[in-house]
Amino acid sequence: MPSNRNIALAIIASALGFFVDLYDIIIVSVVRTKSLLAVGVSEAELMTKGVWLLNIQMIGMLIGGFLWGILGDKKGRLSVLFGSIILYSAATFANGFVTSYSMYLVLRFLAGIGLAGELGAGITLVSEQMPQKWRGIGPSIIGSFGMLGAIMGAYIGGKYSWESTYIIGGAIGFALLILRLGVLESGMYEQIKNSVVKRGDLRIIFRDKIKLKKYISIFLLGFPAWYINGVIMTFTPEIAKAMKMSEIPAVSVVFTMYFLGFTFGDISCGFVSQLLKSRKKAITIYLVSFGVFLVLFFLFAKTSVTLYYSFFFGLGVAAGYTIVLLTLAAEQFGTNIRSTVTTSSLNLIRASLIPQATAFTLLTPILGITQSAIIVGIFSLGISFWALGNLEETFHKNLDFVEE
Repeated sequence: MPSNRNIALAIIASALGFFVDLYDIIIVSVVRTKSLLAVGVSEAELMTKGVWLLNIQMIGMLIGGFLWGILGDKKGRLSVLFGSIILYSAATFANGFVTSYSMYLVLRFLAGIGLAGELGAGITLVSEQMPQKWRGIGPSIIGSFGMLGAIMGAYIGGKYSWESTYIIGGAIGFALLILRLGVLESGMYEQIKNSVVKRGDLRIIFRDKIKLKKYISIFLLGFPAWYINGVIMTFTPEIAKAMKMSEIPAVSVVFTMYFLGFTFGDISCGFVSQLLKSRKKAITIYLVSFGVFLVLFFLFAKTSVTLYYSFFFGLGVAAGYTIVLLTLAAEQFGTNIRSTVTTSSLNLIRASLIPQATAFTLLTPILGITQSAIIVGIFSLGISFWALGNLEETFHKNLDFVEE
């Protein structure tokens, strides 16, 4: 069993890495309008090219999720913690100097690949090091602190130029590399790394219908959080206009309120799962709360900017179940495939932004902006409840096992 110092160091390093991770992901949406205009995109193309900018980053994450996840099982969790942050920090720093839309796309794609590895490796590492009875607390601390990175990204993006916002993010990422030097590898992984057991082999999942169904369900369960991110928050100016609001909410404030709520949601859901001794019961409570806040948002958010912002805080708290979801994901599978599953499923969840944002834009000319957002939201929430029913309860599960 690792010492308390080693566990604490792993949590701190992972939390700080996730801080930069979320800062980087969020600033694309926060600076979308002003950065695209600066590189020559016309106002008429802001929505369509903005969606593609988000999608190309998510495609990078999707590819990176499998690359880093497999690497984490084949070479170790720490290799991902170091490699991923180097790539996304370099790409983000360079993003502050782009002068064309095509170069913007290339760098967001590379940043997306880098961003894919951080959180999955951290959750896997910490879950394998912590005692079973407290296993849900470590990831919750990582998640709640990481959300502060999103808040910082929203603040920096709203206060400074888009170029400075990217440069600052890259610089912080490089500065945090030194904090990873004292982190130790997972003891569970060390026990199997020289064995003959297959590691990081996706065929273990895809050849077994039960494992494949669990894997797909983990991805689908995360849809609601990225529905809010990729549709409601990113396109707040368009949605607010469609709601005929007299004052258009600031995107930077919307992101700040949502991720402030997410910070409380991450840490509280982790403790609720510990209190109930159940990951699934905790997630159910937060999903139901999410649905309630979503209904209230579409009914009443248009009445005032203050109320509009307040609902995003509530939605953020409710969406905090996702960090417990990642713990649940890590606990579903054995040590030899755990990094692959946790990291790739996390980025499949993030990539759910692509079909959801695309569905929203395709439905908008037919149903209008508000109705399209409602339809996509209903689908997102409904499929998450179905997915939760397909996963096993893992609170008391011993993680020291492998998949054959």
